[in-house]
Amino acid sequence: MILRPADILKYLKSSARGNLGMKALALALAVALWWFVAGESKVQVGFIVPLEIRGVPTGLTITNKVERQVELRLAGPPSILGTLQQTDVSAVIDLSSSKQGKQVLHLDVRSIKVPPGIKVQRIYPNVIEVTLERLERRRIPVVARVDTGKFRRRIAKVEVVPPSLEVEALPEEFSRIRSLTAFVNAPDQEREDIVENVRVELVEGHAKIVGKQDVRVTIHFRK
Repeated sequence: MILRPADILKYLKSSARGNLGMKALALALAVALWWFVAGESKVQVGFIVPLEIRGVPTGLTITNKVERQVELRLAGPPSILGTLQQTDVSAVIDLSSSKQGKQVLHLDVRSIKVPPGIKVQRIYPNVIEVTLERLERRRIPVVARVDTGKFRRRIAKVEVVPPSLEVEALPEEFSRIRSLTAFVNAPDQEREDIVENVRVELVEGHAKIVGKQDVRVTIHFRK
């Protein structure tokens, strides 16, 4: 089959007309979709989300009671608002650049994450106050508290390894933390020695044990 220039030209013209038709159809569909979305009535809904606090600087802690929920007024098409989930919206403040003392942080639309098509009309509260205080670290001795029942009189020596743990707390809290307690249960039968790994718990305000919380307690009995 021999293609003549006139045939090739006719084919190209036909293809061009076809592409223009598809382009025109796509444009018409896009315009129709835009009119549908734009013409959909906007509504407003109230939404309550937890406030997430990120980036607390190392060595500092929050000492005041901070509002942990934010009330939002959101506006958008009903088709989007009607399917909105709790995980689709979030409120975050970042303290990474904060210093010791009282901080006044303003919440704005940059602090709120919402899906496309949704606008944040109102944020309450839009101001958050945070007080940061510096923590100290000290080593606190660990004391074994042994419940030995009838074997109490036979105890010759109790060893705790390590004998102290590092604690991070506010300076005034150390006055209430004289020692840490490792609780050891009573033996169910007579033994030469009792060796137990015990997890030390600390419940005191902002205080926490730094690193490992386990100690090894060895109870030596008289022969």
